[in-house]
This record gives sequence, C-alpha cells and structure tokens, in this order.
Amino acid sequence: MEIINNLQKLKNLDSRSVVTIGNFDGIHAGHKELINETLTLANVNNMNPVVLTFDPLPEEFFERNNFFKLMPISDKLEYFRKVGIKTVIKIPFTKQFSETSAPIFIREILINKLQTKYLIVGEDFKFGRNRDGNYNTLSNEKKFKTKKISIIKDSDTKISSSMIRDLIVTGDIEKGNGYLLNEFAMDGYIVHGEKIGRKLGYPTANIEICKSFPINGIFLVKVVIENTEVKFGLASIGNKPTFSGKKDLLEVFIFDHNSEIYGKKMKVYFYEKLRNQIKFKNENDLIIQMNHDSDNAKNILKAKYGL
Repeated sequence: MEIINNLQKLKNLDSRSVVTIGNFDGIHAGHKELINETLTLANVNNMNPVVLTFDPLPEEFFERNNFFKLMPISDKLEYFRKVGIKTVIKIPFTKQFSETSAPIFIREILINKLQTKYLIVGEDFKFGRNRDGNYNTLSNEKKFKTKKISIIKDSDTKISSSMIRDLIVTGDIEKGNGYLLNEFAMDGYIVHGEKIGRKLGYPTANIEICKSFPINGIFLVKVVIENTEVKFGLASIGNKPTFSGKKDLLEVFIFDHNSEIYGKKMKVYFYEKLRNQIKFKNENDLIIQMNHDSDNAKNILKAKYGL
C-alpha cells in the first residue's frame, strides 16, 4: 500500500481511481460501507482503490471543544492495508487547505491528480471552504460518477464517530467499543513523570495529553509497547486531584511489568471504566483504593475476557 503524506508529493496517479473521502476515525459500520463499496467498484472496473483522509483531522486543527481521536493513525492505516486499499492520501489539514473551495478541490485534486472515475461518499458528506460542497455538488460533475452511501443507524440513532465519542465521555466504554473496529485507543511516547506512582507502589508509564481532556477516571486497559509487547493494566486520565495536579496526563500501571520503557511508543486500548477520579484525604486512602482497583480489574479480565 502506498501512503502519500501531502499534496506536494501527490503526482498524477498512473491509473484511474475509485476514491472515498473521510476522517475514518474509529472505523465504524458506516466507514466500512464506504471502504467496501470502494473496493468492489475498483475490482469490477480494474481501477485503483484510493482513500483520501486527513492528519491532523479537521476537528483537531480547529481545536473543537471536547474533540478527541478514537484510534491512532497507525491502526487506521493498518486496516486500510489489510482490506486491500492500494493508495492512501493523508492530507495535512491546514488553514490554507481549509480555504480550498469546493470547485478547486474537485478540479485540482479529484480530477487532475487522482483521475477519479468513481467517488464514494456518505449522504451527509460536506467539503470545501465553509463546507459549501456536498453530494449534490459532486453528482453534477461529468468527469466522474458519485455514489452516495446511506447513513447506518442502530435503532433510530445514527452511527457516527461523534455518537461514539459521546458514549466514551459518559463512561460507557463497552458500548462505544461495540461500534468500533478496535477498542477506543490513545498512543504516544512514554515520558518521565513525577514518580508519585512509584512511591505509592504503582509505577506508571506516562503519556502527555496536550490539552484538557474530556475524559477522566480509572480504566481497565490493554497496552501495546512498540507494536510487539502486549500487557494489561490500569489507566488513569486526569490531573491527579489528590496531589493538586495542574494538567491532564495519561498514566498506566502495567500488570506484571518492570522493564525500562521510557521513550518507547505505547498504545493504550480502553476496555472498561472502573470509576471517576477522586481526591483522597491522604496517600494511604489512595493506596487502599488503588489496591481495590487493581483487584477489580484483574477479576474482570478473568471473568469477562478469560485472561
């Protein structure tokens, strides 16, 4: 699979393309429909299946309140590779790109660079400056055909990344995960912390969070270190209220693990929320609760996941 990281490196593709466009954050049922239709049309017409996506996502660039990604970009790319996508164009979303008009996007990118013959989009898809372009805009284009994929619902609720984020924020991690390709996950490089957890008997691997995060609490998690070592543990997201912390941090106590991992890449997959963060009166009360959290997490792993 070829990955093209910006428009400057995007030369005109050699073969005609079936293209789908989107954030594809989390890979839920609606995303799978878009990808499956793209692959089907590409196979039938002997064309190149192409995904056009963004990194950072538009919501990240505009710093939308309470926005967070549902999956690491590496997991998204691995899914595209496994299902048979041949080309992924990963456009850095910038202020300049956000000002691209719908007609210019169609002409310069879809037609001239991608040689698009079929375009697959969701029925609520919008694009271009001020989100002026939509399915109707695309369907009027004569140089390629546009196919609209209907919104997928669970009962009367639209399945969307926003809906899944709402579930995760309210603590219903299991239900949110049920709509996703993989469990909700965060990743980053392990940094040195204040060593408070080590003092309490619970040393943690820490990932910095760049902003105030809309999720807080204690979670049962799976940890993957450098894409190889898999462990389970307890994760805490928040500002360490017992110690009057000033910024949010992702801290993970990894079960049965004591090797040096500073500077390594870690992915954290969230299974269940155990409780909210609490400000304890003293360190001893916190340790008692942490012991209970650890026992609870291990019991859940054994009873529900056979681990």
